[in-house]
Amino acid sequence: MPLLISALDLFRIGLGPSSSHTVGPMRIAARFLLTLDESHEFDQIARVSIALQGSLAFTGEGHGTPDACLMGLIGFQPETVDPEEAHAAAAEVRATHRIALLGRREIAFDPRTDLVLDFDHVPDLHPNGMVLTAFDDEGAAIARQEYFSTGGGFFSSRHQLEQPAPDDQVTHGPPVAHPFGSGAQLLEVCAASGLDIAGVMLANEAARRPEEETLAGLDAIAEAMNQCIDAGLEREGLLPGALKVRRRARAIHQNLISRPQDNQAETLMDWLNLYAMAVNEENASGGRVVTAPTNGAAGIIPSLLRQYCSEGRKAVPGKARRYLLTAAGIGLLYKQRASISGAEMGCQGEVGVACSMA
Repeated sequence: MPLLISALDLFRIGLGPSSSHTVGPMRIAARFLLTLDESHEFDQIARVSIALQGSLAFTGEGHGTPDACLMGLIGFQPETVDPEEAHAAAAEVRATHRIALLGRREIAFDPRTDLVLDFDHVPDLHPNGMVLTAFDDEGAAIARQEYFSTGGGFFSSRHQLEQPAPDDQVTHGPPVAHPFGSGAQLLEVCAASGLDIAGVMLANEAARRPEEETLAGLDAIAEAMNQCIDAGLEREGLLPGALKVRRRARAIHQNLISRPQDNQAETLMDWLNLYAMAVNEENASGGRVVTAPTNGAAGIIPSLLRQYCSEGRKAVPGKARRYLLTAAGIGLLYKQRASISGAEMGCQGEVGVACSMA
């Protein structure tokens, strides 16, 4: 029986510019330390090293991966972190060569030597590889773990990827009311149960938490998407990076609202493209975005949410919940049976997944 990914896992609130390169590595770094804390080895740590491999090495600097690793070691969580606070904390580590692991154990840490872009080793199981090692005062390795950031903020250990589930099924989490492992099975479940895709997904979420918690989580995702659009429409200036790309969403927005509004397809597409651009610019600046299902495609689902499921700047709960649940039902098929990782299938693959979800 398939055990399905939760909709609240597929949509994750985090930091840009890449769910694979920032959200995933941040979660991996924190998980590595939390595992040592659970095994009562945390207090022995005197040094930590991280080697970024594959795509995380070759594009990591431009995608903010090193700073994301520092944020994770400090204990920041993508879902709750304040972007300005997190970026300031990472800058302080680079300036002082000191880091407080999980916010409580301070050790020496020099990003120039302890956080390595390993261009020589190409990961064999997934393009986004990370090797983390913790050492004691004598320089002996306490623990070493290899992880892979698999897209959308998800990650797996080497052990997990070396033992894949049969037929791309998820092997963790509680059994759900209406299991399905393919699009054909999803249609069969809908026909047999009399539920639409959103209804099937909501019933399955009940295996994990009370319904009111699921609905509150969906509302928080919708609110974060609309807030991201608002932030992108308000900000001006240059995006981070050497290319000196100027933000365009605010100027385009001012132009659009000054024009007579009509129901022409061209006008509709102008607004949809604007909303997506606003999210993409927030993502590129390292701001708060929702992986939908990745940061690389983060503008598409919020754009349609704003146009069809919102009144003004606020989502209409009934419409937004149905939209997000249905999109998640489609998205988890890609996650479990194919991929949502740009490093595996290209950035247009991420965008294609988001378009079909929307």
